[in-house]
Amino acid sequence: MTFATTLARPAQAPAPATSAGSLADRLRDRIAAAEAVSFDVFDTLFVRLLASPEDVFDLIGARYGIPDFHRHRTAAQTRAFQVMHERERQEIDLDGIYECLPDLGVPAETLKRAEWEIELAVLRLNPEMEAVLRLAREMGKRCVLNSDMYLPRAFFEELCAREGIAVDATYVSSERQATKRDHGALFTLVAQDLALAPARILHIGDNPASDIRRGDEMGFATFHYVANLPERDVAPDPAHSLATGVSRFAAYHTERSPWWRLGYAAGGPAHLALVRWLEARTRADGIDLLLFLSRDGFTLHRLWPKTGVPSLYFKCSRVLLILASITERNFEENIPFLLSGAEGLCLADISARIGLDLPDEGFLADLGLGAGTVHGRGNRKRFESYLRVMRWRILQICTECRRGLHAYGLKAGLRSGMRIGLVDVGWKGSTQTAFVRFAEPTFGVSVKGYYVCLHRDARRERPGLDMEALITERTHSAETIRDLYANRVVAELCFSAPHGSIIGADLGEDGSVAFAEDPGRGADPRLPGIAAEVDAGIQAAVADLERLVADLKDLPVDLTVPALTAPLLRLARAPSPAEAEVIGSIHNFDSWGSSVLFTNYAASLKARGAARGDSWPAGLAALRAAGR
Repeated sequence: MTFATTLARPAQAPAPATSAGSLADRLRDRIAAAEAVSFDVFDTLFVRLLASPEDVFDLIGARYGIPDFHRHRTAAQTRAFQVMHERERQEIDLDGIYECLPDLGVPAETLKRAEWEIELAVLRLNPEMEAVLRLAREMGKRCVLNSDMYLPRAFFEELCAREGIAVDATYVSSERQATKRDHGALFTLVAQDLALAPARILHIGDNPASDIRRGDEMGFATFHYVANLPERDVAPDPAHSLATGVSRFAAYHTERSPWWRLGYAAGGPAHLALVRWLEARTRADGIDLLLFLSRDGFTLHRLWPKTGVPSLYFKCSRVLLILASITERNFEENIPFLLSGAEGLCLADISARIGLDLPDEGFLADLGLGAGTVHGRGNRKRFESYLRVMRWRILQICTECRRGLHAYGLKAGLRSGMRIGLVDVGWKGSTQTAFVRFAEPTFGVSVKGYYVCLHRDARRERPGLDMEALITERTHSAETIRDLYANRVVAELCFSAPHGSIIGADLGEDGSVAFAEDPGRGADPRLPGIAAEVDAGIQAAVADLERLVADLKDLPVDLTVPALTAPLLRLARAPSPAEAEVIGSIHNFDSWGSSVLFTNYAASLKARGAARGDSWPAGLAALRAAGR
């Protein structure tokens, strides 16, 4: 997806669509009008952290080493329905299903108990529906569970106890031998037991047939609950199913901002993958100190375990490192860097991004320039002349950066012989190159770079750099890597920080180091808040993933790199229209290439329209900055 550029003063970014109040608020009047509220359970009050409900069977098979258990379990359920009809019963139950299971080398009772345990482990209370239940309780309404399910009532009681919720009664088709789906008999039982007219009971469920159509037929007031979920992808293995299930759980957090949900859905699993990978790689590589570079490493460092190698959130950037390396001797060769990505920027923009104050207008007029003069091919020589005239002040800034960065490195504990690890998103190793040029001769350290992903030409363009990436052609296809790079702003949004890019380091008389940030020019004022929300969503998702892994502790399922990075790659390659709208509203994301003269949106209106029916257009992160 390409940037749309408006050659004007920056306008207010288009706001993403928002819902008209919470679900609880929208149901308030209907709950008030009812005397009782009936909740469907699966995919309504509770949701599974799986790509598909039947993936529970794959997890059981994985626990006991039965690769075709899913097929056997599905066939047993089909046979149980046949037996049900033969015995003129109305519903199957878990015991009946496992009576129909062939001998698989593991006792049926053991497998049955495993299904109970794994179902419990992957189920989570739907936060959107929890608010509805809480409201109904506060309004003094009787609340019941109403489910067509083969699991017994004791399962639901254990589930509610674990989640700390209370209901007045639980109606399960397997126990009551009455269903919602067939003739609505379970609805009749609910009304009879509550001694209420059906119209005085509000039933909430997700199934248009068994919950809504049958409920309506039985005289209940009904509400069709439809979660705003992304399209369901087929999970090739249990690891993908678990990662996808957690990612999809973001959609149920409707009380959260879209940025929180984006961080939860895409950033959380990817961060867990990177943290786990870094733990293993840094130990194997003998890293003495791991530096999480700003801003990419902000959340990663907050997630870094105490048992990992020593680490720091290291405030620096490619700009600061290059400025710190510029001296009288190499000034001329760095002029291209100072003007990199500058076409369309004015003189004030180019000066501000390196912390250079503009001289007075009379001085500039002598050079044929003004603060608002826009850089282009026709006047590049005049801009180069300006930099040469300002050489003394630029070198002064560079000296300040060098002194500050040197003091910062000493405080960080850099010393000769150390093996330093650098953590960066990517893509071509330019920041690592700048760090090596500064740190290796200054501190006598060796450096290895760790990345989310590297451009296919990174090693060819930067020979000699020791670098490794989480996402490579060993884990993903070349096409996937190409698409992620083309839409790299998605990854950069998930690996950011609620502060500006670091462009200066000033050593104080007391030995402290103060850092200068570049807020950008005409930058989206929401960016710090967006980064904070994304960070919060990521941390929540990682906590939920770690809890899920702990709950499934006896399960030999490794959350692989392809599984944990799948949600991020899906977002980069094929976002939903809502996701495209949210990301596309961001403007002037890259401070180095930003200007008050224009507004760069992450996606044009045309591109957002295409996202409604077509694939996400390539080039979302075609940032103005050069060389990343």
